Amino acid sequence: MSRNRFRKTTKTVMSAALAAALLTAIPYPAAAESIPTGSSKLNDQIHSPDGTAVNVYFQDLPVAMSLPPRLIKGTVMVPGKSLLEGLGYKIEWQAKERKLVAVQENKPTFVFQENLAQAEVSGTWLKGLPVAPFIDKQTFWIPLRLVAAASGLRVEWNAQQRYARVSDPLALPRLSVMTKIDNGVIEQTDRLFNDLKQATKMNVDFVQVGPEHYRQKMMVMIAAGEPTSLMLLDDPYIFQNELIASFSNDLTSQLEAFPRLKALAQSGPGSRVVDDKILGVPRPGDPHNAAFPAIRKDWLDKLGLAQPQTMEELFLTLKKFTELDPDGNGKHDTVGLTGYLDGTGLGTLSWIEHAYTGSPDRFSVKGGIVVDHAVSDEETLALQWLVRAYKEGLIDKEFPVMSGEQSNERLRGSIAGLASMTISQAAGLTGENAVWLPLRSLRASSASSPIAPWATQGNGTYIVSKTSKLEIKRILAWLDYGLEKTENGGWEAVEGWQQSDQEAVNSLFGQTDMLKNNGRIEHLSDNIRDEYKAAVTEWRKISYAATTLPEAGSLWNSGKYAELNNKMEQFKLKVIMGAASVEDWKAFVKEYTASTEYKAMLADLNKLAAQRTN
Repeated sequence: MSRNRFRKTTKTVMSAALAAALLTAIPYPAAAESIPTGSSKLNDQIHSPDGTAVNVYFQDLPVAMSLPPRLIKGTVMVPGKSLLEGLGYKIEWQAKERKLVAVQENKPTFVFQENLAQAEVSGTWLKGLPVAPFIDKQTFWIPLRLVAAASGLRVEWNAQQRYARVSDPLALPRLSVMTKIDNGVIEQTDRLFNDLKQATKMNVDFVQVGPEHYRQKMMVMIAAGEPTSLMLLDDPYIFQNELIASFSNDLTSQLEAFPRLKALAQSGPGSRVVDDKILGVPRPGDPHNAAFPAIRKDWLDKLGLAQPQTMEELFLTLKKFTELDPDGNGKHDTVGLTGYLDGTGLGTLSWIEHAYTGSPDRFSVKGGIVVDHAVSDEETLALQWLVRAYKEGLIDKEFPVMSGEQSNERLRGSIAGLASMTISQAAGLTGENAVWLPLRSLRASSASSPIAPWATQGNGTYIVSKTSKLEIKRILAWLDYGLEKTENGGWEAVEGWQQSDQEAVNSLFGQTDMLKNNGRIEHLSDNIRDEYKAAVTEWRKISYAATTLPEAGSLWNSGKYAELNNKMEQFKLKVIMGAASVEDWKAFVKEYTASTEYKAMLADLNKLAAQRTN
């Protein structure tokens, strides 16, 4: 079983514009039409002797060519040994007569002779071949279509883009699926896909991508016109309505046959409905499976501290983490809190705003009206806490310019004692040298309400791409089968089932309980695992489902109001780092909210909120 871990990089998220720009480097045939799913590609843009470019693709056939194909007098000629051996034939070369003989049980026998414009197929001579077999570059060349057709294969010629596709008409159809591997570990999961193959009568090409690279890969594939048949959009609101409708099939009528999928598509979060057309099916997920502050329990124990529950208690804890040598190395080299900006507000420090405003997002909906928490008095309190913590050195000084990888290095290197992360990430960092616990409860003050992590955007949404040549109904049936078996816990009954298979199921079909079938948590000691369960139990007492506005993402990702919002985030950083005062912030907010552009933004957001409630 192969196992490869994705290396984490500091690359930024690929924008749609950049992905589109990449197309200029893609040869025309590849950009204009997807490489046939499940195909091995013979050649790209190689010029044959008569000056034309030709490609050959083998659909689900183990054929690997030694040399590029040639188009001669309208006939695609290919290396005979490579083609015939790839199709399972035994080859005999009769040097004296310059003949190639190919034999396979229950298949036609082929005989080709150099410079003879005919071929023997199972004892019958076919005369008048447009191009006689020939030898060049120590290779014997034969006509592709003759062999393929006689072997019961289908040959399709795309005249516009100059390629031939060879496939077996009796083979199972192939479904290409791309999803985000949430734990970042790629596994070969034959047991899972063998079960899916038997149940749905389809093979699967599984494109697995880790979380650090997923957005970039997804953008490039969509921009190149090569999305998989079933593709997960990690953020279902990343595309404007018109754009997502251009590459996603309308599933509305097809979903009538799949009540489970229809319910998911209508309930959200992650639902994408454009002009009353359902364009996606959300991947189920635990709404509390989102980043939240986690703390070093071993540092708390060493310093004799209890887990903090209020922001003031947390401040004092971070101060001790910074000043009292919690790692015991005799050096003043630790920091209370680390994090980084990820392109959305204060990034991994936005939970501090959440603690004071009570909302996991900048905007929420109350009484049908959109509320902007960034201009509230509670936001000012959050900034005051950040100003004080940054000034006293409790927050990593490099957080405004730090990458996610650099932040993770600090965590792995025992530099910081608190950071925002998912429960699985916390469990993954826990080992012999560090014990990370998600905070069970956190509130601004003892008089405030506690907060909890919340995945506003959902767990991603599957779209069926318009480039897919499979029936939409078959694709949805495949997805429905996987979801049903996941809901019923049927995977564990598969013979030889392993944790790696379960992790693939979690990524493909979602995980509605972050504690269940989570390999990282199951590897924790009993007492630490109990602490994780206690935290999740507290979180589940809190819900933001009725107040969040995930649809706002479609507005931000269009680029609209980007400058306006960036201006606010930059001013926040100035305040935190001491380049502007809290009083300056209050004056900024007054001017900001009075602007025409701000009022237009709120109007657009209220329209989104109204559409959701209608």
